[in-house]
Amino acid sequence: MNVVVINAYVRENAGDAALLSVCLRQVREAFPDARIDIAGMEDAAVRPDFEGFANLGSIRRYVADGGAALPVRLLRRALVALLGTAALCAPGRVLPALLRLLPAEARREARAVLSADLVVSMGGGYLLARPGLDGYQNVFFVLLPALLAQKAGVPVVFAPQSFGPFPARAQRRLVGRVLRRSPLVLAREDVSVGILRDCGVPDHGVERAVDSGFAFAPEATSDWRARLGVGQEQRLVGVTARRWLPPQAQERYERALARTVDAVQATGARVVLIPQVSTDYLGDDDRVVERRIAGYCATDPLRIEERVDYRDLKGVYGECSLLVGTRFHSVIFSLTSGVPCVAIEYEHKTRGIMADLGLDAWVLPIAEVTHARLWALVGPLLEDAGDYRALLRTRLPDYVRRAELLPAQLKEIA
Repeated sequence: MNVVVINAYVRENAGDAALLSVCLRQVREAFPDARIDIAGMEDAAVRPDFEGFANLGSIRRYVADGGAALPVRLLRRALVALLGTAALCAPGRVLPALLRLLPAEARREARAVLSADLVVSMGGGYLLARPGLDGYQNVFFVLLPALLAQKAGVPVVFAPQSFGPFPARAQRRLVGRVLRRSPLVLAREDVSVGILRDCGVPDHGVERAVDSGFAFAPEATSDWRARLGVGQEQRLVGVTARRWLPPQAQERYERALARTVDAVQATGARVVLIPQVSTDYLGDDDRVVERRIAGYCATDPLRIEERVDYRDLKGVYGECSLLVGTRFHSVIFSLTSGVPCVAIEYEHKTRGIMADLGLDAWVLPIAEVTHARLWALVGPLLEDAGDYRALLRTRLPDYVRRAELLPAQLKEIA
């Protein structure tokens, strides 16, 4: 049996790396003897595998390669869009000739999904569209491998993920066409179910699921307190931040976090700024944001400056007594370590999943972050988080159990 896992991201995004790690483990559990390949955003020439599974590269990586000049990327997108559309519309006998015209990396993924027995679009939050041409391109190139697979009669499964928004009717129609033909579509919060309903996917065609990050449980590999120079008796509070808002609003958010860092450290606790994402791709490096936050602070927080393996990074959250988390998988990493969290919401996945757990009272939209509003949530938890921890003990075990349902669901399809 051949399985291709598509839409993988980069390992420097610890949350997406965790989702891929869990997905691969669960596919292997479902099909112990299968050949499993990955089509993702890492250059196969540089990183030929992920946890021992072969990396093919991908259509998305080829057309979005930041190492290529903008005119080259535009030409790549136009070429692949033209040939991909032709392949979808052409009769089967013409398909091999069209595939030969594709650039090598795009051709590898296309051939892999066409010859697979099963395609799994991994969990995450990548099937969405922003206003403008980029939104149309993202939807098309994310779905192109799935469309090719479905043309060949290969089942395509959508592992637990968020969907949308899709501001344009054409985007919603394309999403609806693909997902209605899928034997398994897993949405990780109710908002996504509603968005898919607007795309023409009936509620019975979507199953509510749990983010696969809740099933990520690597063994501890580091003594993080020793690495940070913090004693066992010292209370540690984690903070994750990201670039998201327009410049002035971004600065207000960062300064509010800095004031909150100072307020936390005034209680005697130490704050550590944790880079959940440290990739050069799209300039999405949390360390850049966290350096600015540290610069705004009156008291120096601890910072993690090196790039840390996603499995190793999970351990630092377990050392914290509280997390103020913008990156949502930093929140998941903390919750599964029994650590209370205040979550800063930048996409609907945050409030949706926190509401599932009965924790939506500790969510604050990123555009509304001020020190006063943050401290109203953080301060009481620093004094007494007993009720929060009791809620985790009640709600979390079943949530984690549900995150392990994918292998059985895949077996039913095969």
